[in-house]
Amino acid sequence: MKRNVLMTLAAVVVCGLAVTLFTQCNKDKNKNPEVTMMYYVSVSPDVLSVANVEINYLNATGAQQKEILTDTAWKKPLETNTLPLTEGVWAKLTPKASIADGNYQLSIHAVAAYGIKLTDGTNTHDGWQNANYSTITTARNADEVAVWCAQSPTVAITIDKEGVSDLTHVDFGGNGDSTNSYNGFCKFIAWLFGFDPEDCE
Repeated sequence: MKRNVLMTLAAVVVCGLAVTLFTQCNKDKNKNPEVTMMYYVSVSPDVLSVANVEINYLNATGAQQKEILTDTAWKKPLETNTLPLTEGVWAKLTPKASIADGNYQLSIHAVAAYGIKLTDGTNTHDGWQNANYSTITTARNADEVAVWCAQSPTVAITIDKEGVSDLTHVDFGGNGDSTNSYNGFCKFIAWLFGFDPEDCE
């Protein structure tokens, strides 16, 4: 009888250790998630003919970076294993020195997005914010171009340790408060991250 009790206690202890170790392994396994940060800026072709577009953004370590937009679309993927983090992008629009009178169709679209994958391959969170001036504005002279350029959209989000995002503001030096709105285009985000847009259906 005493032998049976000891065997039972031993089994309980072994099982308890196994569960504890398995749980700890799972915690350690998912301790450093794979976080994909994504920025995207697009402009109508006329924008490049009347304005210089300087893209300011935060990299994976939170440092500010700058790039000059030379095409109508710009995309920047970044990888990190650290949460929490802040994403921010500012499309600084500066009118060119000489702008002839004309009929310029101007629009700009800026997005900050992210995806989080645990090291066991499980996707846990994804989300995005955008600043959208996609309604085309017609500018006819340098003054109207300057008014439009003053919009210079900013998008900024913080992502906490659980992978949940919230609106925030990043001061790039000259930009106003962040302009953010949720956008439910799953296919667009799938395209940003290189996934199959058909998965959204």
